Amino acid sequence: MPTLIRLAISIALLALVASQFGDGLLEQLRTADTRWLLAALALGFAQITLSAWRWRFTAGHLAIPLTRRVALGEYYLATLVNQTLPGGVLGDAQRAWRHGRQLPRHGPAFQAVVIERLSGQIAMGILALAAWASSPWASSGARSQSLLLLLALIGFVAIISAGLSRARTAPDWMRDWRDALSRGLFNRRVLPLQLMASFTVAAGYVGGFVCCLMALGPAGGIMLWIALIPPVLFAMLIPLSIAGWGIRESAAALLWPMAGLPAAEGVAAAILYGAISLLAGVPGVMVLLRR
Repeated sequence: MPTLIRLAISIALLALVASQFGDGLLEQLRTADTRWLLAALALGFAQITLSAWRWRFTAGHLAIPLTRRVALGEYYLATLVNQTLPGGVLGDAQRAWRHGRQLPRHGPAFQAVVIERLSGQIAMGILALAAWASSPWASSGARSQSLLLLLALIGFVAIISAGLSRARTAPDWMRDWRDALSRGLFNRRVLPLQLMASFTVAAGYVGGFVCCLMALGPAGGIMLWIALIPPVLFAMLIPLSIAGWGIRESAAALLWPMAGLPAAEGVAAAILYGAISLLAGVPGVMVLLRR
């Protein structure tokens, strides 16, 4: 989708949200507790550090070198690019390309990034579905559908893991990816560590959003938020905006009233979360300056 269309969608959705909540939303943002926002920023830094470790872990199982310093710097830069440019994946594509330039073959570098990101999306998908399936305000039909989707996703991971270990014949490029997935993710010794790291990163995202809520002096409670936040974060993956802006806030505006909470609270927290996510990537500027 063209950049201008994504930008227009983000602006239109944010304008719609602003028109609905107006001055009350601005007042909440103005009076936010800085201490909680700093805690959210610290969690953002921790997430990037753990994500960089996950990338190194994946690259190591694909037998390609990646130092701790390079992984951390490139991940900060990728985060900054993803937060400022459309698509949400350009930063990841660039770090794969830069890493690949240092290797005899570029393919394994791209495989490491794709597998590392796939691990994160699987964890966030499971977390979002589990949160929605357990939410008390969702209809019984919605909870059943969420539970079925959750079981289907877990089953899909198990089937792919078993299939990759048994497959013997395939085109060369497919065999190459099969072997990479088998070594870097769908391996009984690798998958638990991959998912453990990815669930920890996902929990950090949720924790950062909780900190943004706490900065507002919210009306809700943490058990309600834990069910609401993962679907909001998962909605950011919809590739229709710039870094999730507009979609994230719209999802919060829809979900918060379903839990009997003020919509403005969710929207304000979503805006703060977006700003904190952008700030977390700022150290990536130093990587650009060094280059």
